[in-house]
Amino acid sequence: MKTLKFSFLFFLSFLFSKPLLAKYALISTKFHSEIIVNIADNDKKREIGLMFIKKLKKTNGMLFLYPYPQNVNIWMHNTILPLDILFINKDNRVVSIKTGVPFSKDLISSGSKVSAVLEIPRGCAKKLEINEGDILFWEIIKKEKKQNIRYYHCLDY
Repeated sequence: MKTLKFSFLFFLSFLFSKPLLAKYALISTKFHSEIIVNIADNDKKREIGLMFIKKLKKTNGMLFLYPYPQNVNIWMHNTILPLDILFINKDNRVVSIKTGVPFSKDLISSGSKVSAVLEIPRGCAKKLEINEGDILFWEIIKKEKKQNIRYYHCLDY
């Protein structure tokens, strides 16, 4: 009986520890409105980020969402892809754009309090004409809706 109860509790914890539906964000910039990225909205997802990803498939990167504005430090340890890292404040304004060098253990700091960080392949910010001071908007979408959206893939990654 104890084994059955333990197995059932283990199954429930496994079931509810994973999101039931994958979440994405549809990013809008002043020129483009179909950039799809994965969302990292909890500590575990933010810690892993884009580590170990060799190629982006059907998304342009990852949007890290924080529960309150804070100073954020990022590093590229175990991150294979070269990245543009966009730090976004509570007003959705890009406060800085930094470059992430693959496998670097150097900290990349927001330099001020931010509510979100957008990581996209290096060169995408320039190609998408995103500059410091620009305002970005996003809509959180579920996997089902993502299937019906044709998105702009900024680079061949």
